[in-house]
Amino acid sequence: MSDSKYTCLIVEDDPAFVEILKIVVKKVAEVELLGNCDNTLDAAKRIDLDKPDILLLDINISGLEGPEVLELSDHKPKTIVISSHPEEVMENYDVEYVYFIQKPLKNSDQLVNAIHKCIKLLDH
Repeated sequence: MSDSKYTCLIVEDDPAFVEILKIVVKKVAEVELLGNCDNTLDAAKRIDLDKPDILLLDINISGLEGPEVLELSDHKPKTIVISSHPEEVMENYDVEYVYFIQKPLKNSDQLVNAIHKCIKLLDH
């Protein structure tokens, strides 16, 4: 039986970065990792099916642009945007997200803190 209270889905197409994200998510005891999607069309279906509480979302990913996943999904998880192009997030998309993390991930604490911010929002 898991003590996890929240669920998380990773949407990222770089296999090496997915492994880093998985390691960091597992540091947060309250969060269960549902898995990852490497393209946006699968992600949109999975978000509505699994209804994750937290979404780690890459912007530049195969399929649709990352933010379009949220437009296609009925379920709206707390979203942490992860991208190497912050200007694209700010200028090109009207995305509601809790936190932005720029690639490469400089230290795991940044992502852990972002996940904890999502948890606080989910608790209210």
